[in-house]
Amino acid sequence: MKTANRLAFIFILFLFISSSFGQDKQARYKEFINGYDNFNGQHYDSAFSIFSRYIDVHERDVYTAWAYTYLGHIYWQAGDLYASETNLVEALSILDSVKESKRKNLPGYLYNLLGNVNLDLGRYKDAIRFYDNALPFFEGKEYAIEIMNGEAVAFQRMKDYTKAIATYNFALTFKPRDRLLVARILDNRARTEWLRDSNYSASNEFHAALKIRLDSNYNEGLTASYDHLADYYAIKNPDSALLYARRMYNAGIACENVHDIANALDKLSIFSSDPDTIKKWHTRYKNLNDNIQFAKDTSQGRFGLQKYDPRKSKVDNLFYQKKISTQRDFMIRLGIIATAIILFLTIWYNIRRRKLKRESEIAIRDSKLKTSQRVHDVVANGLYGIMNELEHRPTIDREPLMNRIEDLYEKSRDISYEESPATDNTNYDTQVHELLNSFSTDQTNVYIVGNQPAFWNKITGAQKRELQLVLNEIMVNMKKHSRAQNVVIRFKQEDGIGWINYTDDGIGFDENIDFGNGLKNTVSRINSLTGEVTFEKNEKGGLAIIISLPIQSEKL
Repeated sequence: MKTANRLAFIFILFLFISSSFGQDKQARYKEFINGYDNFNGQHYDSAFSIFSRYIDVHERDVYTAWAYTYLGHIYWQAGDLYASETNLVEALSILDSVKESKRKNLPGYLYNLLGNVNLDLGRYKDAIRFYDNALPFFEGKEYAIEIMNGEAVAFQRMKDYTKAIATYNFALTFKPRDRLLVARILDNRARTEWLRDSNYSASNEFHAALKIRLDSNYNEGLTASYDHLADYYAIKNPDSALLYARRMYNAGIACENVHDIANALDKLSIFSSDPDTIKKWHTRYKNLNDNIQFAKDTSQGRFGLQKYDPRKSKVDNLFYQKKISTQRDFMIRLGIIATAIILFLTIWYNIRRRKLKRESEIAIRDSKLKTSQRVHDVVANGLYGIMNELEHRPTIDREPLMNRIEDLYEKSRDISYEESPATDNTNYDTQVHELLNSFSTDQTNVYIVGNQPAFWNKITGAQKRELQLVLNEIMVNMKKHSRAQNVVIRFKQEDGIGWINYTDDGIGFDENIDFGNGLKNTVSRINSLTGEVTFEKNEKGGLAIIISLPIQSEKL
C-alpha cells in the first residue's frame, strides 16, 4: 500500500513540474516580490542577495531598475556611498528604455535617494539638483515636504541660511498632517536661525518640536531635539546643556541608535566638569566609536562579498535558463516519469537495505564521540583552567585549588557513569560573563557585547549547557594558539535565531588546518542543537567564528 502511495505521489509531482515550466514569468515576479518583502522587513542581507541574483539573470526592465534602486538604498544604509551611487545611476540608465506608464514613482524615489547620497558625500549643490528633479514625480504633499526638508538641510550645510529658512517656511505653508514631520521642520528651522544669528532666541521653537515628539513617543526624533538643545545651551547655560546631553544619551539607548549614543557621550564628556566623570564619558565614547567604525567596515565588506558571488555564477545561471527553455516539451512526459519511477524504486530499495547498518554505525560513533567530549571537557579544559590561574595569579589560595583538583579527580574517575549535570539558570548572563572574563589578562582584552538576560531567557537548559562548553572551548583555543590582543564576543537574537559572533585580532588559522578534538566537539555540539558554526578569517586576519541556533519564541 505504501509503495502504491509513493508511485501516485511521484506521478502527481512530475505533472506539476511539467506544468510549472510554462510559468517562468510568474516565478520571476515572485522572486522580485520576495526580495521586496525582505527589504521592506529590513532583512537587508537577504534582500541584497536576492536582488543581486535577480539583476544578473533577468533582462533590463522596470523591475531590474527597482532592484538596482533597492541595492543602492541598502548600500546607502550601510554607509558605502559610492557603491550606492553606482547602483542608482545604473537604475537611471535603465529608465531610458522603460515606458513612462510603467515608471510610476520610481524616478522620484531614485532622485530623492541620489539627493540623500550626495548630501552625505558633501556634494550639496548636486544634492539640491537631485531633490529638485524628484519633486515633480510625487503627487502627495507629504513626500514633497520630505524632499524640501532635504533641500533645506543642504542649504544649511552650505551655510546659505537664508535659503534654508525660506525653504523650511515654504514647506510649512503646505500644512503637513504628519505632526512628526512638522516637528522635524520646526526643529531644523530653529537650529538654522540660531546658526545664522547666535543671539536668536530659538528656545520656544525647540521646545515646541520637543513636545510633539514627546507626545508621540518618537525616541529617534527626541535625540535630535536634545542634541540641538544641548548645543543651544552650551554657552548660555552649561547645566541645561549637560541635562539635555543626558536625555539624548537615554533616548539613544531607548531606540538603540549607536550614532546618537556616541554623539551624546561626546557631549557629556565636554559639558561635564568633574575630571573623573569626563574621563568616564570619554572612555565610553572612544570604545563605542571604535565599535561603530568596525561595524561599518564589516557591513560594507559583507555586501561587497555577496555582490561577488552572484556575479561569479552569472554564466552558470544563463546556461541553466537556456537548458530549461529547451526542455519545455514532451521530454518531461510519460517516458521521463517511467524512468524516474524505476530509478526511485531502485534507489529506495538500496537506501532501505543500508539503513539499519548505517544507524548501527552512527550509534557506535556517537557513543564514542560523547565519551570523548566528556573526557575533553572535564579533564583537559579543567586542567587548563587550573594552569591558567597558576600562570596569571600572583598569589594562590591553596585550599580552593586543592578542592578543584579533588573535584576534577572525582569527575574523571566516574566519567563513564556520570549523567550530564543540570544547568544553573540563575543569573546565567553573569555566569557567562565570568567564564569569558576569566580569560582576560594583561596581554589579552576580552570585550562582551549583548550578554543580557533577554538573550539567555530564550535559550533552553540543554542549549545553555552545550553553549557554555562551546564558549569555554573557544576561549581555551584562543588562549593556547591565537596570540590575540583583543577578543570580541557578541550575542544577539533575530527572527527566532540566536547568534554568537566571536572575533579576534590574532594570527588566525590556515584554511587547511586539521581541527583537534576540541573544535571538532564544538562543531558536533552546535550541530546537535540543529545550529550551524563557521570558522573563517576576519578582515584584520584574525579568527572569526559565527554560531547560530534556533531559540524559543517565549520565555522559558
